[in-house]
Amino acid sequence: MIPINYQVTGEEEYSFHIEIDNNGNYTVHTGTYTTQKPRTGKLTGEQEAELQTAIESLGDMSEQPKPGTGQAFQAKLVVGEGEKQVVYTFWEGALEEDERLSALVRRLEVI
Repeated sequence: MIPINYQVTGEEEYSFHIEIDNNGNYTVHTGTYTTQKPRTGKLTGEQEAELQTAIESLGDMSEQPKPGTGQAFQAKLVVGEGEKQVVYTFWEGALEEDERLSALVRRLEVI
């Protein structure tokens, strides 16, 4: 499994952060105005395969920063580690514009 670190923050102290290591173990941190305890677990073989396919479909990623100065959800996706690590930052509107990115994010959000 390719390690993944995905974090999104937004209005009213909303946050979602998931870390997946190369063994498929994950930790999910969620919170709003009240913090919840992190959830941990291990991906199923099917989940690993779906995430791997979604990552491979991304191809070359380019950053999509938030336009203007208004409030919007900001996200950071880190795929891989070391020299093969790719860091991608984007805003919530990018999910409507990039179906491949949206597919990956949705798979992460349901873990």
